[in-house]
Amino acid sequence: MITTIYKCDKCGNEQTTRKKFWDVNILVSCEYFTDNRQKRIEVCQSCLESFGILVSEEKKATLPPPPTVEDLIREIITLVQE
Repeated sequence: MITTIYKCDKCGNEQTTRKKFWDVNILVSCEYFTDNRQKRIEVCQSCLESFGILVSEEKKATLPPPPTVEDLIREIITLVQE
């Protein structure tokens, strides 16, 4: 007998079924260059929701508002200064 174990590339969570397991593909390209970059990971439902993809309506109501541009700039400056 063969058992397939699916392991989340983000958190390492393991499961024995493909149910609620997702492929995430990101393609980055520039029209001025011929260089294209692609990244593919397989993630569990929890990690997919942590990316902000396919979040259920109940969880959307409890999520904090997304950070503003100013908040992100402050965070970057703090990281650079450390």
